[in-house]
Amino acid sequence: MPDEAQQLVSDFGLTPKVEDAILTALKEQNTPKITSLIMPMHPSDQAQILNRTSHSQCEELLRLVGEKLDPEAITFLDEEVRQQAFDVLGSDIYARLLPSLDSDDMAHIAAELKPDDLEHVLEAMPLENRVEVKQALSYPDETAGRMMQREKIAVPPFWDVRQTIDYVRSLSFDKEDFYSVIITDPNYHPIGEVRFDKLIRADLNKKISEIMEIDMHLIPAMIDQEDVANLFRRYAMVSACVVDEDGMLLGIITIDDVVHIIDEEAEEDLMALAGVSDSSLRLSIVQMFKGRSRWLLANLGTAIIASMVIGIFDSTLNQLIALAILMPIVASMGGNAGTQTVTVAVRAIALNGLTPKLIWRFALKEVVVGFFNGIIFAALSAIIVIIWFADIYIAAVIAVAMIINLTVAALSGVLIPYGLHRMGIDPAISSTVFLTTLTDIVGFFVFLGLAAWFLI
Repeated sequence: MPDEAQQLVSDFGLTPKVEDAILTALKEQNTPKITSLIMPMHPSDQAQILNRTSHSQCEELLRLVGEKLDPEAITFLDEEVRQQAFDVLGSDIYARLLPSLDSDDMAHIAAELKPDDLEHVLEAMPLENRVEVKQALSYPDETAGRMMQREKIAVPPFWDVRQTIDYVRSLSFDKEDFYSVIITDPNYHPIGEVRFDKLIRADLNKKISEIMEIDMHLIPAMIDQEDVANLFRRYAMVSACVVDEDGMLLGIITIDDVVHIIDEEAEEDLMALAGVSDSSLRLSIVQMFKGRSRWLLANLGTAIIASMVIGIFDSTLNQLIALAILMPIVASMGGNAGTQTVTVAVRAIALNGLTPKLIWRFALKEVVVGFFNGIIFAALSAIIVIIWFADIYIAAVIAVAMIINLTVAALSGVLIPYGLHRMGIDPAISSTVFLTTLTDIVGFFVFLGLAAWFLI
């Protein structure tokens, strides 16, 4: 590789300097330089440069160096970029690249292809890989069976350590990640496992059954990938066996796959809380418009409901202009306080930490916190109103309204997501819409109602 390119490609991968050099070389159609810059990179960095470029730049890069990319780079591409890569490279090249990947990655990428494209790729793949992909796709999307790695190391319990180590060394697995040896009974049911660090330190003449750990967490093939991630998080696992309904070993799931799932689920929840369906920078204006307008429409509807509550007190507002100035404060504080609680509640639900036994204890804590926050901010608001309008009665009204709204917001922030979850609705998507509506209505109604009662 040229010295200049060697200097640019640092240990930190895709630096801004490297990216600029690649784009400059692309503009100059300098294929040798592009190749010398991209090829030494980690597959993740190779994918990142494709993800960051425009559609036309990405297509040009794929035409120039696509066949030379590390096959693993495909796994790091954004979904729409992966489709573009397939359109440029074609089914034959894809069929040649995919078998170089782990079986779980191969199945994941195959599942994203259009039916006709998938059929062409499968026809061009070796029979063994074709069978692996079809077996993986037989499981529902986002389940342990779909995400598991079919390559595994399993031995019988009567082998000694020496036999096991010799067997592991004889295997031809290149890219797959393994953290332990699985011990199975004659029916291929997992009965124990031995971590590699323990295996290589053990007496060579000991039976593998003497050093195996029997405390295993077996994962049914049909459970949801989010539940898999929760198991790994809860028990600090680095790998786990996947079994069928009869307890027979099917494959393994490793921590690197779980990290991807955690990232995906966290991103989905974050986007949903903001009412955004996709975070990709490559979405078209039409796609962005469709994804966001429906949530804005829902918010418009809730805003109209809140405005109707205000309309009930129009005569009150006409007599005291100060109320019109101050009423957004109460509603805004309630909405923000409720959003804080919703965020904690949605996370607890996602981690299966908010059980029916814990819900009321959790709700009580949030209500107490909301009440004391209400007292503090009621006092601050009252002081500001006295200084601003020199009216102790309006100050008292806003103080009481603040306490009530922050307390209601805290309770709602727990019960709304929990209730949606119990009804089978994703709380991350819908909670904020209901919460902001409720806190606006309660805030306006209590503040203006108290004002109408005490002041007018």
